Amino acid sequence: MFEEEDDYKTCLGCNTTLSEPYIRCGVCMTPTTLLCLHCFAQGFENDSHYSNHDYEIIKTDFALFEDHWTAAEESDLLKAVSDCGLGNWADIAAQISSKSPEECERHYTHCYINHPATPLPAFPEPEFQPKPLPIVFKLSDDPPRPLESSALCIEMAGYMAARSEFTSEHDNFVELDLRNITLEENEEDILEEQLKLAALQVYQSCLMERHRRKRIVRSYGLINYKKLSVHERRFEKTLRRYMDPLRAVMRLVPPSDFDKYLEGFNYKEELKREVEHLQEFRENGLTQLRHMKVYNHLKLRRELERSKRHMLSDILDHIQDETACQSWLQKQAALSNGVKYFPVTHPSVPRKSAPPLDIVGLPGFEKLNEEEKELCSSVRLVPEAYNEFKSILVAECKKVGSLKLAQARALIKIDVNKTRRLYDFLLSQGVIRKDSI
Repeated sequence: MFEEEDDYKTCLGCNTTLSEPYIRCGVCMTPTTLLCLHCFAQGFENDSHYSNHDYEIIKTDFALFEDHWTAAEESDLLKAVSDCGLGNWADIAAQISSKSPEECERHYTHCYINHPATPLPAFPEPEFQPKPLPIVFKLSDDPPRPLESSALCIEMAGYMAARSEFTSEHDNFVELDLRNITLEENEEDILEEQLKLAALQVYQSCLMERHRRKRIVRSYGLINYKKLSVHERRFEKTLRRYMDPLRAVMRLVPPSDFDKYLEGFNYKEELKREVEHLQEFRENGLTQLRHMKVYNHLKLRRELERSKRHMLSDILDHIQDETACQSWLQKQAALSNGVKYFPVTHPSVPRKSAPPLDIVGLPGFEKLNEEEKELCSSVRLVPEAYNEFKSILVAECKKVGSLKLAQARALIKIDVNKTRRLYDFLLSQGVIRKDSI
């Protein structure tokens, strides 16, 4: 049976709190006779109740609408909705304690609103009245209230707009210097009294500085940094590179004067850009304003044509290369026939050899003979480095008896072509010898 009476019931026989299942007499209705299973099994009787009366077994552990919702939970849900109001699912779930707010909302909406089953428990009109959904209040973003240690909080220097305070005030621990100061009417030590008054003056100046900083934050609109950024986007093309340096000196003038200064600065930059355009027009021979529109149109078209990729410059650089000229002509013929994509082999750019190195006066130059000087200049090798590499290769050749090119490259970590030139030169000079095997 589904019980709708009070939550706490006691047994008429032993006066203990009843727990399901328990027995309710079907005859004794006023007052209702409730018995625990033990008293019912003993055949409890009193002046109005007898053991041969009809009875009902009360329990609420069965499902009514859904398998995972028992009758007791259904009763608790309806009672919680009546107490807390429809929509306060967090408070409703707290009263049920076995279901989450999402489960309570889904079950109530599905079983009692969208798909109501018949019959449903009847609610007296004064006890249950549907209430509108609760109004969810959201904190305003103007002024913003960022979380501590968040990126926005760091940008605002820890300023809490709702409290008009900083998380760390200017000279944050100045109050510690005053905690033990006491002023008496008849101070004997005049010097100590003057020190105390000086400490109070320092504290007063600190308070004034704190007030000044907060006033700057409020007066110049630094509280809502995002809103200030949106306002400054008007000057993005002209004053963007000046905004950060100007922000450091804005406190020197009143806020209205600073805004007027920005507007004037922006107007000056726009005039400057317009003068530069006029100078460009004059340099290109334009003397009338009606010609400027045509000039701008032609300028855009020239830049667009210049951005297009073509091989004319490569052909001019390699006019003697017959293959490059043929490739360019084939591409032009394909483009004239309407072929948009034509595989073209780009001519290879010849590698320019580096000019000889001027080694006169460099360290180790006087130790070289004429052939060695010519080698260092053509290979672009510093004389001192040449002498060092030569001594390394000669010492290795004497140690092993011969020297291969691979061994020389392993000993000298420079360009392989320079190593080959140096190795061949030392072989030709007879300084080192190559293994005949």
